[in-house]
Amino acid sequence: MKDGIIIQARTGSTRLHNKILLPFYGEQRIIDILIGNIKKACPDKIIVLATTNRSQDDVLADIARQAGILCFRGDEDNVLSRFIRAAEVFGIDRFIRVCSDNPFLQADSFKLFFTEHDICPADYIAYGFADGRPTIKSHLGLFAEFTTVNALRRVACFTQEKLYIEHVTIYLYTHPEKFSIRLLPLPNDLEGRYDLRFTLDTIEDFTLLQTLYATYREKTDGSIEALLKLVESNPEYRVKMLENIAHNEK
Repeated sequence: MKDGIIIQARTGSTRLHNKILLPFYGEQRIIDILIGNIKKACPDKIIVLATTNRSQDDVLADIARQAGILCFRGDEDNVLSRFIRAAEVFGIDRFIRVCSDNPFLQADSFKLFFTEHDICPADYIAYGFADGRPTIKSHLGLFAEFTTVNALRRVACFTQEKLYIEHVTIYLYTHPEKFSIRLLPLPNDLEGRYDLRFTLDTIEDFTLLQTLYATYREKTDGSIEALLKLVESNPEYRVKMLENIAHNEK
């Protein structure tokens, strides 16, 4: 099987326009950080930036070209179709779905998903909390999701409901009677941590995570443990995270 990493990205976010293109760390934008980390962690995988066919996203196609990764452009609203077509065009059978608004994404975890699929194949693999909630349904923003193009084709056959074509994987993990779902246990330090928010939707998120990221990069070893210690040692970070969680409930 041919493996890939597909990054979902667009500039037209309603809550914070162009958020992945704003200066985030030095001269780096969030999209630059993501692509760089993924290329380093997965040098043997096909990496595709899946964006929209709107002219405002020409800049993302240019970024992909400059970064030396592939680009696919498709429907802005039917993201399910965009992923299926991106996989088909580049011959990808199974892949990691990456959301582009997660600067703290742990790209080193991607290899585990492929390995777990080799050991025990499933339509959907992700980290999950003990209550059965996959991390995509939380505010963590640290991990991605694994699926296959065949699984998404089946989703498209079952439904074209707006919720499911805009949010690519929801139909998979909410219909375990139709799909094989594997949720891997989170590291102990993260179990039950619904009070953490490392994903980015608003200017409040951006301001907080920009400050946090600089300290994380410059003064820690880059581990999840160090990130959690950094948050715990600065109570104002956690207070702001809880405020942002309350305003952006998933």
